[in-house]
Amino acid sequence: DTGLSQDDLDMNYDDIVEMYQSGKLAMYFGSSAGVKMFQDQGINTTFLPFFQENGEKWIMTTPYFQVALNRDLTKDETRRKKAMKVLLTMLSADAQNRIVYDGQDLLSYSQDVDLKLTEYLKDVKPVIEENHMYIRIASNDFFSVSKDVVSKMISGEYDAEQAYQSFNSQLLEEEAISENIVLDLQKSYSNRFHSSGGNAAYSVMANTLRGIYGSDVLIATGNSFTGNVLKAGYTEKMAGDMIMPNGLSAYSSKMSGAELKETVKNFVEGYEGGFIPFNCGSLPVVSGISVEIKETDDGYTLSKVTKDGKQIQDDDTFTVTCLATPQHMEAYPTDENIVFDGGDTSVKDTWTGYISNGDAVLAEPEDYINVR
Repeated sequence: DTGLSQDDLDMNYDDIVEMYQSGKLAMYFGSSAGVKMFQDQGINTTFLPFFQENGEKWIMTTPYFQVALNRDLTKDETRRKKAMKVLLTMLSADAQNRIVYDGQDLLSYSQDVDLKLTEYLKDVKPVIEENHMYIRIASNDFFSVSKDVVSKMISGEYDAEQAYQSFNSQLLEEEAISENIVLDLQKSYSNRFHSSGGNAAYSVMANTLRGIYGSDVLIATGNSFTGNVLKAGYTEKMAGDMIMPNGLSAYSSKMSGAELKETVKNFVEGYEGGFIPFNCGSLPVVSGISVEIKETDDGYTLSKVTKDGKQIQDDDTFTVTCLATPQHMEAYPTDENIVFDGGDTSVKDTWTGYISNGDAVLAEPEDYINVR
């Protein structure tokens, strides 16, 4: 009944917003901040709940507050109390009210937190007061199953009841995962970042992937890899989990030394729409080159790029592979000289394909960064 087609699944969020702005869509899925944005543009917009056939109205909420505590805290009561003090402060009414910015609403699960709704949610206040709110569970399983069943609804293969049944059964399926050891590592490497040297575990990953892709240089955003490289036997699933589950893709280009330095600068200092490093641990990981970086009050600046101890010359040539999520790479400020190819195959698939042969060898880590 929606008039959607299979092509609509390939559209991104910005496409949908543009269609709403231009009057091609009557409604879209958004937040109260979107209502403010469109009202500020002079577009008459209101926030609506989801309507059920029995007349009930519901709002979908997205949990944004997620915390992980080290289990070792249970062994040290003093440290545990300090951690709990931080957590309680973050959960306090004062803290929750501070993070709400103009036009954005936050619904707290803490009953003792009084948050005043903005005018942009006024039409659904009764729904909130009735606690008719459900939580979106964000996981790769939910996203992949959602796309599958919605695709089949659009194509006419499923009606709503069949889609619900398929959704439920797919989530309950126990995926058959091979428990065979495909990677047996005799060394472990920590993912702790050192200002002189970098992250050993991430360096192992970057150096190995540079070999897989056959590039002179590899640059990976700081959200590419997941943790320590363990002295252990890895199953295929465990090995796949070494890559962040964020749709990481590989992009290749042949560029001059000057263009390489500009590319590294963009990854270090950040660019509009891209991944912007927010602390030392989130700085990019490089392989095949070394970088010197200066930390400033505003972030980070690139000071020097060297290869084999020598400064890179502007007229040198390199094959370069960049690892980044598609949404960040689509915003990359390219020009007519730098053209990136690829992005079709995920890094996770390439990595697991390499590992699954059972004879994979991981590269040694290198000191690739110096932060002053």
